[in-house]
Amino acid sequence: MKTICNRLESVEKKLRIVEVIEKRIGGMETNIKKLWVALDERIKKVDDRVKWVEDKVDGADINAARMVSQIDELEKEREATRDDVSYLQSQSMRNNLMFTSVPEDNASGNETPEMTERNLGQHFEDAFHIARELVDSIRFECVHRSPGEPTARKVRNIVIQLKSQSYEIIVMSKFSF
Repeated sequence: MKTICNRLESVEKKLRIVEVIEKRIGGMETNIKKLWVALDERIKKVDDRVKWVEDKVDGADINAARMVSQIDELEKEREATRDDVSYLQSQSMRNNLMFTSVPEDNASGNETPEMTERNLGQHFEDAFHIARELVDSIRFECVHRSPGEPTARKVRNIVIQLKSQSYEIIVMSKFSF
């Protein structure tokens, strides 16, 4: 009987150890469940953030496409504007008249537009024999010498634009081609 008692005690000891192990495993299962819940919450947060970032990226792609479209439109407008400016410059230059051999007055360093206009009026009288009253009635839009510094023994050309085409007809009628 003693052996049976010893054996029973040994089985009871083992059962107590098994109970302790069961309690530990139960505690571990609880901890694992808590970890799974925490992990699930974390995964949901990460999924939400990823979705938010994807939405932002999609929005950025749409905005980028819109910007490319606007840039294309602006480039087309710039080209059209450039063409318009070229056309207007050509039209403006087409109305220019150029006179050569009109003496320059550089006593003060460089001839002012007013001095150039007076010299041109005198040139109209002397070279083209246009009456002074008619010369005084001619109105200039723009009068200037060709660009550059005045040089000795070289006279810069005068470029003019008249305010009215009727003045241009008067001046041009005095040319002999």
